[in-house]
Amino acid sequence: MIGDDGIIKILDFGLARLEEGEKDKSQGQFMGSVAYMAPEQSEYMPVDMRTDIYSLGITAYQCLAGTLPFRGENNFDLIIKHHCEEPPAPSVIRPEIPLTVSRVVLRMIAKDPAVRYANIDDVLLDLKLMRRHQLPAAPEPWSRRPLNPHPVDMTAIKSEELYRNALKAQRACFVDGRPVAPMRELLPKMGVVYRASNEPELVPASFLEVKAGERRMPLAFAAMKHFELRDVKGDLEYAERFRIFNHSERLVIRVKGQKSLGVSEVQRLFDLLEALPAEIRNIAVALEPEYSAMGSDIRWVVDTYNVLDKRGCAFTLIVGSMENHTTFVNLGIDSHIKLELELERTASISLERLKPDESGVVAEVGEDSGYVKSEGEPDLTPSAWALVGQIRELLHSGEPVGAARAWRRLVGEGLDRRQLHSLHELKTELYNALLAQGREAFEADDFETSTELFNLMIDLEPGRYEGHFYKGLLLKAEGKMEYAQAFLTQAILAAPDEAELFYHRAIVRSRVDDLEGALRDLDMCLTHNPRMVNAYYNRAKLHQRMGRQDLSKRDLQMYERLSGKKATRSTKAPATRPPTKAAEAE
Repeated sequence: MIGDDGIIKILDFGLARLEEGEKDKSQGQFMGSVAYMAPEQSEYMPVDMRTDIYSLGITAYQCLAGTLPFRGENNFDLIIKHHCEEPPAPSVIRPEIPLTVSRVVLRMIAKDPAVRYANIDDVLLDLKLMRRHQLPAAPEPWSRRPLNPHPVDMTAIKSEELYRNALKAQRACFVDGRPVAPMRELLPKMGVVYRASNEPELVPASFLEVKAGERRMPLAFAAMKHFELRDVKGDLEYAERFRIFNHSERLVIRVKGQKSLGVSEVQRLFDLLEALPAEIRNIAVALEPEYSAMGSDIRWVVDTYNVLDKRGCAFTLIVGSMENHTTFVNLGIDSHIKLELELERTASISLERLKPDESGVVAEVGEDSGYVKSEGEPDLTPSAWALVGQIRELLHSGEPVGAARAWRRLVGEGLDRRQLHSLHELKTELYNALLAQGREAFEADDFETSTELFNLMIDLEPGRYEGHFYKGLLLKAEGKMEYAQAFLTQAILAAPDEAELFYHRAIVRSRVDDLEGALRDLDMCLTHNPRMVNAYYNRAKLHQRMGRQDLSKRDLQMYERLSGKKATRSTKAPATRPPTKAAEAE
């Protein structure tokens, strides 16, 4: 019913009662919606709040699947089915419904009240968990019965007679004070049979489909050879947003697209994880560089970890951009979940064509964009040239962040290596502009701004060392030494002859008590730059901590000679913040 306030309200949850006749008190007539009645309403069993949960579950089933779970020629056919027949999962009727949603509904309409939700608050809790991108607490029923159980065969059953006989048997026990067996146990013994079916019993692995090229197949079929079918090349697609890769060391599920996973997509991921073969012991979920991580993502990531940890499977979260890496680190997800940063791939970020950026400029431009290509410039589409013009304009106006986001859209235009190489000078100009602003923010202790700028630098050009270097310094300042060491190591790999990089990694290593590693870094630092004064002082302190007094004394003498200062116990090395370009030249 729709009230005057426009709110839809369910008023009838299967009203029913037994009418006692004068001649035979075991006979009964039913009033109300039999299709929504809980089994205990039509037998000698107590009713409580779980009875209404059953009726609500039937309503939910009908809303999701578009049909009632039980159908019959008359009310007595329906009653028999309420007591004896297990309905197919809503997902079987409409495959777009996640199995996790189906199992919540099927728990609501369980025959045995003890198996149902105890109260409506528990139902709401599972619904809230799903809305929050989490796994519902309802136990999966597929281990007890298939998704497509055998229906009751009504062709040879006189449902009214069968029901009344079962009711008489219950009443006899009730009157005598003996335990009353539920009809779900009585009726199969009194003639209820199930219709044989030639269809195979469906379990999640044989129900969920994956796609290899144009060919679709059940997950179970693909998993028989651990995703290495002879006629399947490359990866498998699953549920639009996911691609499955089987590497030698682990199974990788890649999440496609820019948008954060929605409620239904998260539940589909849970379906896949629970249906994967038990022998798979190492699984990673990889977020593409363009994926926009949100705070809500931490919920499904944690539940993914819990699902896999329960089955003894290792889990790794792989992120393809520095922005997402920072988001998850700030959320504290790395405290118990392995987090990997994947930067060796070329980022190809796909954004909506007509979506304006923060500056309000729309990226899509038609053929009449007005841009005239100069001689020697590469052949690009009009929309790509419009983005090139936007990047140049933003750089000219001192907005490198907006220019970096426009560059992402440009890469999303599908440019090949030759076209991207022709824009190398523009990319370098953009990188240097980000670096200049990032340094300025870093010097001003504006870590939030500098973090964003250094993340953009790493995503823009992972092969240059500056973004990794400054990111490592930021993490060092925040006390995250393990991450700081990782980024400084990446910087060293990109620029192995930069003394400053070894110096700062030595500082980080010394703080985590890796004295031998710190000593090797300081040796490398002084090999590349023998006049780096602070390196002698810090190496002297390391030698002192390691009990090498003669070597410590030698380095202190070198420090005093180069710096013109007397080294004392209270002497501290100058700040480890990197020098400006002018200082470097000096």
